Amino acid sequence: MGVNRVFYLYQDDSLRTQHRAVRTTAGWYNFTHRLLELTGEDATAFLNKMYLANLEKQGVGKAKYTVMLDEDGLICDDVIIFRLDEKKYWISTLYMKDLLKRFGWYDADYDVAYDDVTAQWRMYSVQGPKSLEIVNGVLDAGADDLKFFNIRDAAMGDIPMKIAKSGFTGEKFGYELYVPTENYEALEAKLTEEGDKAGAMRVTEIDIMAMTLAAEAGYYLMLDIRRCTPYEVGSENTIDWNKDFVGKKALKKVKDKAPARKLVGIEVPDYNAVIYGGPKGADVKKGDKIIGRVTKFTYGYTVEKNIGYALIDNGSAEIGDTVTCNGYDVIITEKNHLK
Repeated sequence: MGVNRVFYLYQDDSLRTQHRAVRTTAGWYNFTHRLLELTGEDATAFLNKMYLANLEKQGVGKAKYTVMLDEDGLICDDVIIFRLDEKKYWISTLYMKDLLKRFGWYDADYDVAYDDVTAQWRMYSVQGPKSLEIVNGVLDAGADDLKFFNIRDAAMGDIPMKIAKSGFTGEKFGYELYVPTENYEALEAKLTEEGDKAGAMRVTEIDIMAMTLAAEAGYYLMLDIRRCTPYEVGSENTIDWNKDFVGKKALKKVKDKAPARKLVGIEVPDYNAVIYGGPKGADVKKGDKIIGRVTKFTYGYTVEKNIGYALIDNGSAEIGDTVTCNGYDVIITEKNHLK
């Protein structure tokens, strides 16, 4: 994308319209992550080895957010794991190639089988206040009783599907519909029909799907947390120290120490600010001293501000402090800008 698209998002009425649809009525979109199906007698034990969370405690039909560490105790992937059966899981990731490589390093001692089934499924996310109304119009049985981070079988006529109550927008009502690839056009047609009735719209822009909505709500991507410890980004509550996992030895060395860095929110008052995020994001300075880097910079159409995240040295700045990036004033905030 060009500079004008990246840095002057506040001027983009198309993005604003789609973003606000999710916040005020609903938005739906095809946002299929990579999907790995894992089965076998040792499926749970293997996932316990690979991820921080304890999958033994995850019931059938439940979803769980967790992260994978490398051998240095640093985050190398974050995923949603759905438990479809006692010995069958779906793992939703954006980094399938890396996941398969790391699984291959550790699977020899486990009775497991896994397969990339992404091509077999399309995932449509329906998010916003009227998303339940839309989903109920799509599915035969509706979803009134479906609890957050639960997944179950569903149907639209003779088309089998799965529905999960989940999402990446910060909305109270949000659902993910998984449909066999050969049936996606039928689902799109029905979503269009029901969405039109509810005054919702199809979201077509990746900036809305992955950036503006998520950044407002305090949700992060791997570009924000890769090569960090869970303590630096606030995900230490996902750690179960009562089991073994990859990276445990290294992580234990920093367990009782203050984190070296911390992920914080940022607001930039100047609408025309040009600031880069990502692994080589703009330096964050306090006076003349570099205290960190920007990991994400976008525009929040609900809060009507330039917002994002920065990874800064722990103790170098606090919530409410003003620092600088590329010569622009930047205010340190909580990660969730909707509070």
